[in-house]
Amino acid sequence: MSLNFIPRLKRALMRRLIPRDSHSSLRLWLTGPFEDQKPVLVNEFNREPVLVLAPHPDDEVIGPAGTLRRHVLAGAPVSVAILTDGSQGGDNRDGGLVERRKKESQAAAKIIGTQAPLFFDQPDSVLAETPALLARLEVLFSEHDYETIYLPALTDGHGDHWAANRILAALLPRLPEKTQQRLRIRGYEIWSPTFSNCQVDISATVEVKRQALDCFPSQTGTDDYAGAALGLNRYRALQHLHGHGYVEAFLQLNVAEFHQLFGAASAASAAR
Repeated sequence: MSLNFIPRLKRALMRRLIPRDSHSSLRLWLTGPFEDQKPVLVNEFNREPVLVLAPHPDDEVIGPAGTLRRHVLAGAPVSVAILTDGSQGGDNRDGGLVERRKKESQAAAKIIGTQAPLFFDQPDSVLAETPALLARLEVLFSEHDYETIYLPALTDGHGDHWAANRILAALLPRLPEKTQQRLRIRGYEIWSPTFSNCQVDISATVEVKRQALDCFPSQTGTDDYAGAALGLNRYRALQHLHGHGYVEAFLQLNVAEFHQLFGAASAASAAR
């Protein structure tokens, strides 16, 4: 008798034993196709187009900025789609917060070397997979045929960050089969550290990330996002760099794996 069933049996047993009110990311991980193993350190970057989904202006920097810089240095065109207007994230007493945050993301893009951000201007805090938004993303894919897409990890607990994953789940079936077969999905860390199976050494690009983070005074004036993000990147360096340097961590999935884990996360959310 084959012993291949044992890992599946173990995961099924753990799913029954984990309390329903336990952290959703743990339940999600236990449904996944991964065994415990050291994350792969990515060292090769090519010229293939990259898309970043940022629910809010600054997510594209807090999470993957050092890695995006590595894509840019390799010659890849990097598109950044900022999905909401960011109107709920800061002091808006003068009514100018939305424009300030757009200018901040534009300044950060120049530092990182990504293309000028695309602003979708969906309402902050109620991001949803609207037909117009999906159609615009579908056009982007038809124009650029992205190989890699970055968005907040499935384990991120923020509502708009989870909505970005809903948007991707709705978008993927609309893409050509060849695009789905080649697409690499990388979930980045913002509010919730993710289970990581893929990491990138950003020691050589961390100063670019630091400078890009400094472009967001509307956010960093009250919260030390730079200190928190770079502190997490420093901690992530323990696994491959013995704590010397900086690493960004991702949950990397192909399309089939994304659908599997998205379905599991959706079911866990509906059960609560």
